[in-house]
Amino acid sequence: MRFLTVFALIAVAEMATFFWVESWIGLGWALGLAVLTALVGSFLVRRAGLSILGRIQRKLGQGQIPGREVSDGAAVLVSGAFLISPGFITDVLGFLLLIPAVRGVVYRTLSKRLLARFTVFDPSGQTPGGAWYEATDSAGDDVIDIEGSE
Repeated sequence: MRFLTVFALIAVAEMATFFWVESWIGLGWALGLAVLTALVGSFLVRRAGLSILGRIQRKLGQGQIPGREVSDGAAVLVSGAFLISPGFITDVLGFLLLIPAVRGVVYRTLSKRLLARFTVFDPSGQTPGGAWYEATDSAGDDVIDIEGSE
C-alpha cells in the first residue's frame, strides 16, 4: 500500500512540475524537453552500463567479487527507468544516478544499512569488522550446508 501511495504522489508531483514548466516555456518546448531528456538519458545510460559491464568483467577476470560494480549497475538500471519515464523530477533523479560520486554516496549509505541488518562473512569466515565466525553446536537447524547437498 505504501508503494502505491508513493507512486501516486510522484505522479501528481510530475504532473504539477510539467504544468509549471509548460507555463514558463510553452507546451511544445516542454514536450520537446521531455523527449530530449529521454533521448540523451538513454544514450548516457547505455554508455555507463557498458562501462560498468566492462569493470565487472575485469573484476571477475581477476578473481575478485565485483560488489561496487554490481551496485553501480543497479543504480544505472534505476537511472534508466527514471529517464525513460515521462517527467522532470524523475529525469533529475535519473541524471543524478549517472554521476559516479552520487552512486558512491548511494553505495555507502546502502552498505551501512545492509551491514547493520545482516552479518556478512568473507570466505575465510571473517566479518568486515574483523570478528571471526565460529560455528557452535547451538546453531542446530539454522545452519544449511550447501556443499554437502546434492
